[in-house]
Amino acid sequence: MSDRDKRLLLILLMVAILGGAFWGAKKISDENATYEAQVTELKNKHSDLVNKNANKNKYVTDTEVNTAAFNKVFADFNTSISQEQTLMFLSTVEKNTGVWLKQQSLDRVTEIYKFGSARSSNPSKAGSIVYQTDNVGITTTTNVSYECSYAQLKTLLTYLRENGKKVTINSMSYSYSASTDMVNGSMSLSLYAIKGSDRPELDVDIKDVFIGTENIFNSSTFLGSAGEKSYKDMIVANYDLYTIVNREGADTDAIICGQSGDVNNQTVISDSTPGIQNVTIKVTGSAGAYNVSYSIGNKMYPAENFEAGAPFICGDSIELLIMSSERGGMTDSTQISLNIINETDIVLNAAVINDDANSPKVIINDTKGAVVFYQ
Repeated sequence: MSDRDKRLLLILLMVAILGGAFWGAKKISDENATYEAQVTELKNKHSDLVNKNANKNKYVTDTEVNTAAFNKVFADFNTSISQEQTLMFLSTVEKNTGVWLKQQSLDRVTEIYKFGSARSSNPSKAGSIVYQTDNVGITTTTNVSYECSYAQLKTLLTYLRENGKKVTINSMSYSYSASTDMVNGSMSLSLYAIKGSDRPELDVDIKDVFIGTENIFNSSTFLGSAGEKSYKDMIVANYDLYTIVNREGADTDAIICGQSGDVNNQTVISDSTPGIQNVTIKVTGSAGAYNVSYSIGNKMYPAENFEAGAPFICGDSIELLIMSSERGGMTDSTQISLNIINETDIVLNAAVINDDANSPKVIINDTKGAVVFYQ
């Protein structure tokens, strides 16, 4: 190899060494920068986790508080809306306010909101879905026409606001008649609910509805402004306790006892045993603190502490409505032997309606205390 070739080879070797050194230095520099960025990121994450760990108890407490608040909001909504539920709600409105809802219309249920579409604002999860759920918000509309006094109208508006289970008034009209001192009008109501696989639909068990009326378009509960306003009519329109004696073979139980305004039937007892059943209703207490208990054969309310009774709210008197029916034929043996015990400082007013004229199904066996029947 000549000296010239040796010099060229040496030059090439030097260039290769310098190029390799430059490339290696650049790679090391880039990796150092990457590692430094990772170290900075890990330090920031470590600092963040240390701070979060220091506030762990606060986060746990806040989560529990917010979860309870979330569940309370959900609990304020029913889990379903059906025509039966809407009718039961309107019936409860009537019983608790005294307002006569003369006409009602029902609309279909529509979906108005889908849950689970909210995006996270957490920097580490920005834009991702906060939670997964199949819950949806649903609504339906019912239009009603009403008749009531001015005082009852105010009670109605208060009741819808406090007990409506998410009911809003879309529109309302009213007119006052000085000759009858009555208010007539119409309302459009929207009812809301949240349904989903984790929210079972409500099972509507209609108890406090009389079966077997002769004319479904003629109200036996509200007579209107032109009707006779006897005390019996007042009991029919605004009772505290009720007993229903249905025809044998009806779609609901033969004998039912309960309290007005109990839309969930928590105070209801019933029985379908053929023949005569002993029914006892007992109220005790004084000065506004009253208890009630009642039984149909061996069915009792309350199931526990029956002798003491369960707390019971009423006005200046106790109204008991007994809704009977004509017998459904020669084989209809349903009948009650009624005992009423009033151990309070107020009167118990009672009325029997729609009983069989030829073979009564309601037999008043015994009364104790201030008990007055109105014919």
